Amino acid sequence: MLNPYFAFGVPAFLVFLYIIFAIIRKKSKLHYIGFVLLLIATFMMAFSFQVLQGLWTLEDNHSTEQLNQLGYSPEWLWLPLFLGGVLAIVNLWRGVKRVHSFRENT
Repeated sequence: MLNPYFAFGVPAFLVFLYIIFAIIRKKSKLHYIGFVLLLIATFMMAFSFQVLQGLWTLEDNHSTEQLNQLGYSPEWLWLPLFLGGVLAIVNLWRGVKRVHSFRENT
């Protein structure tokens, strides 16, 4: 799970997918695309947290050999979690604004 291609490749693909759906959201009138963006962001956040849990398990087991063989600094694993959290908060805010605008229009 701590393989760099897996630990950073999945979030990179999710960011790519997020960008594609964000472009679709800007060019269309579909209301549910915002929810899809929220799902992508929360999945990235949950996946990144799971990877961090794998790192913490290794640290608790004092597996210094495996930690030294990672090939990257473990602090970099916080970046996808932070990015997913920021994107999730932005999309939650957009969703709340959309619900308020629907209530005002009816």
